[in-house]
Amino acid sequence: MKNILLVILLFCSSLLFSQEGVKVESITFKEALVKAEQQKKLVLIDGYTSWCGPCKWMKRQFKSAEAGLFFNKHFVFLEFDMEKEGKTLDEKYKKEVTAYPTFLIIRPDGEIQHKVVGADTLSIFINMVKRGLTKETSLDYLEQNYKQGKLSKKQILDYINALTDASSKKEVAEVANQLFENLSEKERVSSDYLLLYRCIHYRDWNSDRFAYYLRHYKEIAPMMDQESIAYVRMAALWSHFINYLTGMITPEENYGAELKNEIPSFRILLENAEIPDRDFYLALGDLSESQFLNDKIAYERDFNKVLSFPVDEEVYDVLMRSLHLVWGESSESMKIENKTGRMLEEKLNRSYEKK
Repeated sequence: MKNILLVILLFCSSLLFSQEGVKVESITFKEALVKAEQQKKLVLIDGYTSWCGPCKWMKRQFKSAEAGLFFNKHFVFLEFDMEKEGKTLDEKYKKEVTAYPTFLIIRPDGEIQHKVVGADTLSIFINMVKRGLTKETSLDYLEQNYKQGKLSKKQILDYINALTDASSKKEVAEVANQLFENLSEKERVSSDYLLLYRCIHYRDWNSDRFAYYLRHYKEIAPMMDQESIAYVRMAALWSHFINYLTGMITPEENYGAELKNEIPSFRILLENAEIPDRDFYLALGDLSESQFLNDKIAYERDFNKVLSFPVDEEVYDVLMRSLHLVWGESSESMKIENKTGRMLEEKLNRSYEKK
């Protein structure tokens, strides 16, 4: 009977401990390395700032029982306000923290094994951290072997995931483009390599990888989930047109655009695309170029062209902002005095109301 009670007490105490969430150690970094070696764990550093919203959100998630069960088992967990005590860290750790929050997974020998940047839901975040727990899927291992040309094509996909965890967008693009060039035609439309299309970002619009995706959309898209399809469309198409139509890309300041006027290149991409809403994007591109060139006659024509397609809330908001920029208003709350501008505004409102 006493043994049963002891087991119950031990179980309850274990449950109570896990419900406390992640245990944050109040020890120095060097002491954490020693403790990690003794307990056969890794050190996890949470690099945050006091004003960072995502940092605060992650701290709330770390209070959950699920977080406690996972992180307390595998890590000696440290927190560093990078504007205060974080300044005392060795330079090789500080230089890795360029955004907040940044999480560094460090071996007891002091070497960085993996890096996760940003906040996410606990389940997704744990999956990213799990990659860093396993040597063969950690950023350090994959990076070293990639540089030496020792990774297989499938391992390079792991490397892209690890770089994505670290928010290394430039490196993701470089590695993904290189892998894409080395794939056969069969592999390019294989479900095994969908990650190469899921990881398309804003600056990937002029890559061969994105052009291929647009041309072979009917083969590739059925293998992708709708969220991924929407993300790629937003990242490499819609976001560019938003930047033109809301004044982020102008002849004076092009917001990091590859060319002063990217639209002709987009037009070539879209004319060869298999995407179902290709004609809508072509019309949106024409309108973007008319605004960019400040050609009001062409703008009126292209605005009407865009209105021949369904107008949802997001399109409505962008078009309304565009109207106010083109017809000389500095705020969306102000009325458009120009006759043509008012006419287009009324047409836009009617098109949106029909929806």
